[in-house]
Amino acid sequence: MATLNYEQFGTGPNLTFIHGWGAQNSVWKQWILDHFASDYCVTLIELPGFGNSPEIKKPENIQQAWLDALVAVLPEPTHLVGWSLGGLLSQQIAIRHPEKILSLTCLASTPRFMQTDDWHWAVNPKLMNDFIQALGKDTLATLQHFWKLQIQGSDGARKLIKHYMQQMKTRKIPKLVGLAQGLQLLKEMDNRQALNQLHLPVLWLLGENDPLIPKEFVSEFSTIQPLGEVSIISGAAHMPFYSHPEQTAQALQEFLNTKQ
Repeated sequence: MATLNYEQFGTGPNLTFIHGWGAQNSVWKQWILDHFASDYCVTLIELPGFGNSPEIKKPENIQQAWLDALVAVLPEPTHLVGWSLGGLLSQQIAIRHPEKILSLTCLASTPRFMQTDDWHWAVNPKLMNDFIQALGKDTLATLQHFWKLQIQGSDGARKLIKHYMQQMKTRKIPKLVGLAQGLQLLKEMDNRQALNQLHLPVLWLLGENDPLIPKEFVSEFSTIQPLGEVSIISGAAHMPFYSHPEQTAQALQEFLNTKQ
């Protein structure tokens, strides 16, 4: 099994972060260092094929292989924060290994990323299929489109997008295998039923104007995750930690402070 790349900082209770699709640790590392490393032993894990983590070639079961790789480097017990795809995977880790998790925060994440007949609070299947097809034709252009999409709708989006695109020029492009496997997981993962059995403290930390995660899905929380808390960052989109760093950190800190 591939050993994933991870970084650790600080001392205190364990606090682990798992990033989203098309990203890597460097995307939110400074924000995490600024706000959490003084109070926690922070671990940042890079998904398979992203950043400096090796890809997992031809796994029999992508989801199982990714989860096994993540759990292998997970400090325990830990507070766990997953952003977007990292949130879906973090939900599965908490569901399968509740003894390893102190609390779960799903940042710009839902129990299911793609729409179905009975789930409208997610991405349209056509958009997802277009992404999958485009990825094979022009990986970089597809990534750039997604990077912009994540910030659209946020306060000051134009300036933020320009700054973010400039930053990404100096960072590692994810491996195609990792990108393709990640999209497959986004397309297939569905944690709705299993979350009913999760009795850990859970925070759903959402952006008010997220183009990928409609905030209206909180209306179904009572049937999906009865114990979950909700915090919505006003004016933010799919990267609240980037567009609204102070507000997002405060919301997460307040949740963590009550779970010590």
